Amino acid sequence: MKQQYLIRSGALAGYEQQVKALKGDTPSILADCGLSRQDLDAPDTMIPFNVMVKLLELSAEQLNCPDFGLRLGINQNVHALGSLGLLMLHCKNVREVLTSTQRYIAVHSQAEYWRLHEEGEFAYIERLSVSQDVSHARQFKELSFGVCLKLIKSIVKGSVKIEQLEFAHAPISQISVYKRLFGCEVLFNQEHDRLVVKRHYLNYPLLGLTTDNKHALEQGLSKTLLQYGDDIERQITTIILQTLGIQGINLENVARLLNTNKRTLQRKLKAKHLSFKSILKEVRIKTAYWHLAASSMDVTLLSEILGYSDISAFSKAFKQEAGLSPLQWRKLKLSKR
Repeated sequence: MKQQYLIRSGALAGYEQQVKALKGDTPSILADCGLSRQDLDAPDTMIPFNVMVKLLELSAEQLNCPDFGLRLGINQNVHALGSLGLLMLHCKNVREVLTSTQRYIAVHSQAEYWRLHEEGEFAYIERLSVSQDVSHARQFKELSFGVCLKLIKSIVKGSVKIEQLEFAHAPISQISVYKRLFGCEVLFNQEHDRLVVKRHYLNYPLLGLTTDNKHALEQGLSKTLLQYGDDIERQITTIILQTLGIQGINLENVARLLNTNKRTLQRKLKAKHLSFKSILKEVRIKTAYWHLAASSMDVTLLSEILGYSDISAFSKAFKQEAGLSPLQWRKLKLSKR
């Protein structure tokens, strides 16, 4: 089972200018990833997500710029998101922007999912990676949060204070770089990738923008979204990622969250020669690969996050797939850097 996720090349807005500023050779780096300048000139071109990740990681390495993704994201604007960005400009407040992003993100990127969670006095803006094929997508994750910060600063009426930023990976730049950009405490090797703000900020209005064309924009996005709407594997993967760590995740519960019944979901899976167990296993193992390679999270905590009954069950499942225990695999991976 191999799922390819796509992303708009508009996510690379400003890439050529940044590479030039760092004395790099844009055509050469693009060519190494199978891309060309034409891809950058057509922002609605859909390119493989793993190619996007490779390009950002390669650029950071060749240009000796560990905060490459952050720089790129913080210098983009809402228009880098295409139609989704235009819809954001027609929302009433921050909450509406986030719920619209949650609903339509697949139009811009099929490989990620943004979720708003409110609890007590805080709101959690969380990013989930639907695609875990790439063990080091750290530059792209940081680009995504750089864009998120830029949007908060540029389209929200009033100053929004970020309480905390959490990354699941280990730092790839100096801690001072993150603190300077985000102006808050930054934690690494966490369970989630998310921004934490006070809940009342969700009601902040946007900067003098109109909501007149919002319905028409939503209709257009909904039409585009239908292209991905029957992607049952992506839908199930997203649900699993949202519920990892919750005991009892099963086909029946996932069907309920997808507003369907167990038998209908089974038929859809069978029609695509898929099974729920295989998707669950793949999500767990690929998520494990990512955390083991990109963070220093304790293996016991990782097994809990992945929803295993205990660490021995996790180790057994991982070893069947990788041929090594989680700790052995992490040690081998680190030795090759």
